[in-house]
Order: sequence, then structure tokens, then C-alpha cells
Amino acid sequence: MQQYFLIKDSNKYKLNDNDLYHLKVVLRAKDGYQFIGVLDDKLYLSSYRIKESDYYIELICEMDRDSELPIYIKVYQALIRNENFDLTIQKVTELGAKEIFPTIFERNVVKIDKSKEESKINRYQSIVNMAVNQSKRDFIPKVSNPIKVKDIVLEDDEIGLVAYENNKDTKSLSELKKDIKNAEKISIVIGPEGGITKDEYDTLINKGFKSISLGKRILRSETATISLMAMLAYIIECEES
Repeated sequence: MQQYFLIKDSNKYKLNDNDLYHLKVVLRAKDGYQFIGVLDDKLYLSSYRIKESDYYIELICEMDRDSELPIYIKVYQALIRNENFDLTIQKVTELGAKEIFPTIFERNVVKIDKSKEESKINRYQSIVNMAVNQSKRDFIPKVSNPIKVKDIVLEDDEIGLVAYENNKDTKSLSELKKDIKNAEKISIVIGPEGGITKDEYDTLINKGFKSISLGKRILRSETATISLMAMLAYIIECEES
């Protein structure tokens, strides 16, 4: 069953333009077509109703489902080439990330022109929204404006993890399993294709981040992020304490 996020418009429920197009044009939905509607973090069995030249959404009944990770995960992903960045934010959304920060590192190859920043973020958010519907999540992660490493803030109740291959003191996720499962929030930082500089690494460590290893092989930026997110989801949801 398809899932769409609902918008309350006066006393009626509507869909955003992209979802309405998908429902009407791609699915060719008829009057009475049923789908899962998400409104204010609640799920409703919903019906698409056609009235003359307009439409409205009828809420039939509330539904039970919990598809969210119990821990709030923020992803600080280095700006990388468009298709790779698109893939990364799509997959971390499917895996349960709650917030995504395009992050500026010294060795970034990709830079966002300030005049194009708003349109870029809107595009990223659209990719996230589609991934939410595909994975049937109850929560829409927010894609924030680009942030510099020095401006990353780790909250008191938050664990910070940075993947860094040039430190012998890194820990594996299995060594941090207890901390991860007991955390309320987790922030993960993945650098660009050229890697994180020593100064950037020291900045993050001084902010309270822990250095982690993702194995013996050097991974591309997008591979590292998706792998780390998948490992965290498995530890949080599947692995016994």
C-alpha cells in the first residue's frame, strides 16, 4: 500500500504537488483509492476522493505501526559528487536517519554556490521525502543548510562517531555497542573523498567525538556512510545486548 504525507488545508486534507502527481498520473488512482496517510507522526488508512474538478483526502481510521529507530541519528555527510550524495541521503533515510547535514571539509571537491544553496537543499529534501515514502517511515528527516566542521555541536546526551582511518586508537562498533544501545542521540561524521585532515579530526575529538573504524579497507565516502548507518541500525534494532 502506498504511503503519502498529508497536509491540512483549512478543514481538508491534501497532498503535496509531487505526491498528487504520482497518485493521479503514475498510479492513475480512481475515486476511493486507499493509501496510508501520515499526519503529525500518526498513520491513517486514507481514501482519495474526487469531487467535481477537485479532490480531498478522507481519513478512514488510525493505524498502528512503529517504523522508526528508537535513537535519534544525525548524519554529517561531506559534500561529494551529486549522484553519490543523492544516493547517500536516500539510503541513510531508508535506514532511519533523523537529520542530515551537508558538511564542508577542507578537502571537499564539491562546493555549493551560495546563490544555489536553497535550490540544492530543496532538491535534497525532495529525495529524502521520496525515500521516506518508499521505506514507509513515520518521520521526515530534515536536510539542513551546509555546515562547517568547526560548527558541529555535540549535545550532552549525544554520542559522536567519526570514521577515521589514520589513527591506531580507533574503536570498532562492537566495542561501543553498549554505549550505542544506551544513547538517546548519535551523530556520525563522514569525510570527503580526500579524507578528513588531522586538524579537522582533532577538532571533532576535542568536541567529544569517538574515533571509529569501519574495517581494514578504505571505503568511498558514500559507502562509509551507508555502511555505518546500516551497522548502527542493526546494533540498535537487532543485536542482543
